[in-house]
Amino acid sequence: MSPIVPLLPPHLVQLGFDYVLAVEAGDDATAARLAPEVEQLPGLLPAIAELIVFPVTALSDNTDPCADSFVLDEVGVIYLMAIREWATHTPAAAPGIARTIAHFVSQVFADAPKDVVQALQALRDEQVERARAVVENVVALHR
Repeated sequence: MSPIVPLLPPHLVQLGFDYVLAVEAGDDATAARLAPEVEQLPGLLPAIAELIVFPVTALSDNTDPCADSFVLDEVGVIYLMAIREWATHTPAAAPGIARTIAHFVSQVFADAPKDVVQALQALRDEQVERARAVVENVVALHR
């Protein structure tokens, strides 16, 4: 799916996705438990959004660009900028940002509203594994 290399360590990728999943699933207890750590890291949810949004909106090297692909790329950039600004200026907005990320997933990845949690879980698992692979490669380079 994504050619993006996660810049977050695996535990932060896991934390961000778990928070989005808890908010989307209405699991208030888990969301409340994760919220203090998420709110201390205002760049976390924007980074999670980038892992999800950028691969599906960015210009592809595999196809010839057209007007629509440039528009889609710019919409993705604007969407991510808005989320980053929202997180930077309103740290308590984490639940709203999480719902926005889940809504994007529901519109782009999930086949039905009930599949949003499954789609988020699959994205989480993929991105955590990708982040682990990055860490393993970095460790291997330093041996």
